Amino acid sequence: MNLPIHQPYIDGKGGVDIGLRPIEESSWLEIDNLFLQEIELKQKLYKKRKKDVLITPPDSIEIQKEVLDILLDHLKDFHSDAYKVTRESIEVIKSNTIYYYKDFKSPLELASLLVQEDLIIMEPKKEVFYLKSASLCAPTRWSLNEKHKQSLSEIHKEVPGYEKIDSRVNNIFRNLPDNKVFERFNWSIFDSPELFQPIGSKSLVEIKNINPEDLFLRVERQTLRRLENSRSILFTVRVHVDPVSSILTNQQAVVDLIKAIQNLEEDMKSYKVILPFENKLIGWLKSKLNNE
Repeated sequence: MNLPIHQPYIDGKGGVDIGLRPIEESSWLEIDNLFLQEIELKQKLYKKRKKDVLITPPDSIEIQKEVLDILLDHLKDFHSDAYKVTRESIEVIKSNTIYYYKDFKSPLELASLLVQEDLIIMEPKKEVFYLKSASLCAPTRWSLNEKHKQSLSEIHKEVPGYEKIDSRVNNIFRNLPDNKVFERFNWSIFDSPELFQPIGSKSLVEIKNINPEDLFLRVERQTLRRLENSRSILFTVRVHVDPVSSILTNQQAVVDLIKAIQNLEEDMKSYKVILPFENKLIGWLKSKLNNE
């Protein structure tokens, strides 16, 4: 079993942290062997729960077009072996699928079916950014409909400790430079590998006797970039899920995860729903260290 691709809990990091860093344009989107599986999930959710995962108000069409354009430019420049883009259509070679622009009323819906990331548009109004439009098929315990039209501060009001970084985050959004891509990570622990984890799934892990081997590391890789015309921010989220047991081959990773859990404030442990199994999980991880 391979180690997780991203390990944001390294060095015992676990609390609220902006952790934003610039990355190369070529590294913006992740296209990997889970592409077909994750696009199929989006298609399934669009058929069965579209109102829950896609919000594209009519007055956001121009911003959606801007998102689709910047995404297509990126795919042509850095993933030309996987996509064939013409004036009428986009061929996705991995899935042997051709999408025609004329078949989509929403440019954002089309854009979302080309990449594994979720796509969220934050629009500025008087220097405050609000959730304008989004495709969110891998939510981590929150509701897109509830968050729609909310500001950055309102979206994060339930996150313990967020008030400490609220003004800094807003300043970052206001001052984000053009033609730059930035990256950050979040992590949590779930009892399910499912990507679609809406707000109601919080109750699933409130089981004290859960087996640690049945737990999963859930890592969000988030990116931000400015849309030059609208001045909105395109926020992307790619969720990676790996069994907790995937880190057992690396002693330092196990130590770091133990520290990261222990370093969380109690209210953050409660928010992440780690408290019900915290002691059992840490004991299990420590036992794996002792067995080496």
